[in-house]
Amino acid sequence: MIILRTPNKPKTLVECLILLMIAAVLRVWFVGKTDLGYDESFSLYMSLQSLPEAVRMLCQGDNPPLWELLLHFWVKVFGISEVAIRSLSVVFSILTIIPIYLLGEKYIHRLAGITAALSYCFSTFSIYLSHDCRVYSLVGFFAASSVLFFVSIITTPKIYKIILLTIVNLMLMYGHYLSIWIIVMEFIIALSVKTIRQKIWKLYLFHISALIVLYIPMFPVLFSRFFDSGINGTWIAKTTSIEALYDFLWRMCNVPVVTVLAIAILISTLIILVIRIIKKQYSFGKTTILSLFWIIPLLTSFILSFFTGFFLDRYFYFLFPVFYLSVVAYCLFLFPKNLVFGQSLATLFTILMMISCSPDSSTKHFSGWHSEIKPIVDMLVMEKEQKDALVILPECFDKQFTYYLDENHEAFRTQSQPTTYYVFHDFLTQNGYFYDYNYSNADLYEYTRVVFLHQTTTPINGLREYLEKEELHLESEIDTGLFVVCRFIR
Repeated sequence: MIILRTPNKPKTLVECLILLMIAAVLRVWFVGKTDLGYDESFSLYMSLQSLPEAVRMLCQGDNPPLWELLLHFWVKVFGISEVAIRSLSVVFSILTIIPIYLLGEKYIHRLAGITAALSYCFSTFSIYLSHDCRVYSLVGFFAASSVLFFVSIITTPKIYKIILLTIVNLMLMYGHYLSIWIIVMEFIIALSVKTIRQKIWKLYLFHISALIVLYIPMFPVLFSRFFDSGINGTWIAKTTSIEALYDFLWRMCNVPVVTVLAIAILISTLIILVIRIIKKQYSFGKTTILSLFWIIPLLTSFILSFFTGFFLDRYFYFLFPVFYLSVVAYCLFLFPKNLVFGQSLATLFTILMMISCSPDSSTKHFSGWHSEIKPIVDMLVMEKEQKDALVILPECFDKQFTYYLDENHEAFRTQSQPTTYYVFHDFLTQNGYFYDYNYSNADLYEYTRVVFLHQTTTPINGLREYLEKEELHLESEIDTGLFVVCRFIR
C-alpha cells in the first residue's frame, strides 16, 4: 500500500538540505584518517594517465573506465592527497540523498523520504565507501537516480525524463558491470507489467535503443569479462552457505540487532503479501517495484555465487538506497489501517541505524579495508636508511607503497604510458627496493640484513628458501594485519 502526499515544495527543499548537511558532516568527518588503499592507488594511478591510455588499460581488466576518467579531471583541480581524491566519492555519496528522499517523499510518504534518507545517512558501510576513492559511491548515486527517473516515467511519461534516464543508465553501464542489474530490472518491469508497458513502450524503446548504440564500444569487453569470470572464476571465493546473505544484510543494517529487525519486517511483509494475493486484495504498486529492484538482483547473484565467486558487499552497494526505501515502505504496508504504527516502526528502524552508526571508517575491516600502510613504509624506510637492509615488496602493491615512499608523489605525476599493472619497477629498484619476483637479481650477499614484507594471503615465490640458501636466518617476524614484516640476518 502506497500512501501518497502532495509535496510541499518549500518544505521539501528545507528537508532535503538538512539531510544533505547531515550526510556531509558524517562523511567529511573522518575522510582523511585512513591511509590510501591498494585499489585507491590503482584508481589514482590510472587517473593520471592520458584518457586513451587509461581506457585501454582498464578495458583489459574488471573496471569500466568512467570513474578514472572523472578522477582524471578531479585531481587536476584538487591534487592527489588522500582527502583530495576521496572527496569525489564523498560528493557522490552525499548527493545520493536527493534521489532517495525524492523517491520516498513523492511516491511513498513524506516520512518515508525522511527516514529512508536518514537510514542511508547513518549507514556505516555507505560512510566507509565514501572514504574510498573508488566507483561505488558514484554507482550508488546513479542507481538511486535511475530508479527515481524510472518510477517517475511510469507515473507520468515525458520525453525529457527518458533522456535523463538514458544518461543516468549510461553512467551506470560505464561505471560498474554489476550495476547493469538496475537496467535489467527496469527492462523486466517495463516488459512484463501490462499497464506499464502500454503506457511507456514507445519512450522506453527509444531509451533501450539509445543505450545499445552508446554502449557498443564496451560490448566485447563486457562479454569477455562475464564469460571469463563464469568459466575461470574470480579472486573472490565461491559462496558456501546462506551466512553470506545474512552478512550482506548486516552490511546494510550496521549491527545484528538492526539486521534482525529488518529481517522480521521483510518476513512479516512477505506473509501478509501472500495472504492478500490469495484473497485478491493486492495490486501491483510502487512498493512492489522498489522491492524487485533489490530482491531479485540480490537473491539471483547470491545463488550464482555458489558457482563462481563474485558476491562481495561493495560490488552490490548500488542496492543499498532502494533497500532503505523498501524497508520503510514495508513498515507502512504492514499497518494499512493505522498509519501511526507503520510510521513508528519506520522511525524505530531509522533511530537504530543512527545509534549504531560508526562514521570512523578506520575502525572497520570491511572488504577492501584500508590498512595502515604509511607506518609500515616509514619503518621500512628507517631500515633502508641504515644501509644494512633490502626491502622486497609484493609487486601488486607497488602503487600503494610508491605513494608513501615518494613523499611528494612525483613518481605518480611523472610516470606515464603503462604497459602492465606493475609500473613502478624502475623507481623502486633505483631506490634499492625490489619486487618479490626479481629478488634473485638483488645481490643479497652484499647485505648483512634483509627486510621483506608479504601479504598474509599471498605466496612469496620461495623467498624464505632463497634467503636461507644465501645463509640468512630469520631474526624477527611481525604480523601487522595485512602484511607480515620479516627480518633476516646473516
